[in-house]
Amino acid sequence: MNTLHSGLLCLALAGGGSAILAQEAPQLPVAVVPSAAGIRYVGRFDNRDTAGLRCAWSGSEVSLRFSGTAANAKLRFTGGDLLQVVIDGKSTLTIQGRSGEGVYALARGLAPGSHRVEMWKRTEPFVGTVQILGFQLSRGGSLLPAPARPAHSLEVIGDSISCGYGNEGANQNEHFNPTTENAYLTYGAIAARTLNADYSCVAWSGRKMWPDFSIPEIYDLALPADAASKWAFPGPGPDAILINLATNDFGKGVPDKTGWTDAYTAFVKRLRAHYPKAAIYLATSPMMSDSWPAGRHDATTVKEYLMQVQSNAASDGDKNVRIIVFATQDQKDGMGSDWHPSVKTHQIMAAVLAQRLKQDLRW
Repeated sequence: MNTLHSGLLCLALAGGGSAILAQEAPQLPVAVVPSAAGIRYVGRFDNRDTAGLRCAWSGSEVSLRFSGTAANAKLRFTGGDLLQVVIDGKSTLTIQGRSGEGVYALARGLAPGSHRVEMWKRTEPFVGTVQILGFQLSRGGSLLPAPARPAHSLEVIGDSISCGYGNEGANQNEHFNPTTENAYLTYGAIAARTLNADYSCVAWSGRKMWPDFSIPEIYDLALPADAASKWAFPGPGPDAILINLATNDFGKGVPDKTGWTDAYTAFVKRLRAHYPKAAIYLATSPMMSDSWPAGRHDATTVKEYLMQVQSNAASDGDKNVRIIVFATQDQKDGMGSDWHPSVKTHQIMAAVLAQRLKQDLRW
C-alpha cells in the first residue's frame, strides 16, 4: 500500500480557481466493507472483483449515510482520476487519485450525528478506473440505512460535452487537463440533482454515433476499455434517456444522411429493447452552429437528421422519442478548454433539460 499522509492540500487549477484536494490519510477505526447494504452505487459499476466494485464512466456515484465525525474512503486508482466529494449536499473537496491503493480523507471535524457523503467520478473513462475498497468511520461511528431511491432516473449518452471536458477551464485556448473536467457540474448531473433524480452518464470524448469510434460500440460495457465487462442492464432502468451525439460526426463534414440516421435509428431501437418505457430525447449540440464553419449549416442540418430519426422511430411504432434543442454556446457565458462549454453553459443547458422533463414527464 502507498505511504499514508495526513492533512489537506490546495491545488491551483488551470482555470484560475482552486480545489481542496484530499490527501491520503491516517486510518479510522470503524471499517465498512464496500458491499455493505447501506452503500448506494449509482451508474455503471463492474462487480467481478470481490475486493470492491470498479467504475470508469463519468459521473459514477457512491454514497452512504453514517453517524460520526469523520470518514475515509479506501480506494484503488488505475490512472489519474479525480473524485468530487459532497458532504450533506455541499461540495467540499476533490480527491486526486494516485495510482495504486490508498486511504483518503473525506470529512473531518463534523458535528456529531447523521451525515451523508457522496463521491462522484469527475473524470472520463480514458483518464482511469476507480475501485471502491471500503470506507472508514470515526470511533463510535456507524453506517446508517440508505435513503429511499429517488422517484426518477436519467441517463445521458454522449461525448466530451456530456463528460464535462474542460468545463472548469479558463478559456478556449487551454487544452485538456483532468483537473478542469468536472462531470459533477455537467448539464445532465445538474438537471438530475435539480429534479432529485438518479443520474448515469455513458460518454467518452471524441466518440460518434457513426461510422467509427462510436458510443454504440461500447454502450453495452460496464468498463468501456474492458470488452469482457458486460453490463447486465439491471432494473429499474432510466425513466428518461438523452442522446447527445453529433458534434464529432459533423466535425470534418456533414455525414451521409442515410448512413447516419439509419445508425442512429438502430441505436434507438437497442435502447428501446432494454428500456421499453423510457422517454428518449435526441439532442442537438451546443458546439454546433449555422455560422461556422463557413458555408455549412450544421445546427439546422443536425435538427433535420434528428427529425428523420424521430420519424423512423414513429414508423416503427415508437412514439416516445423526442427532440431537445440546446442553443449554440455564447462566448459571453465563458468558454471551456478547446472551445467546450463552460460551467455556465452547462447550467443553461441543465435548465432547458430540467424544464422539458418537468413539462413532458411531470417530474
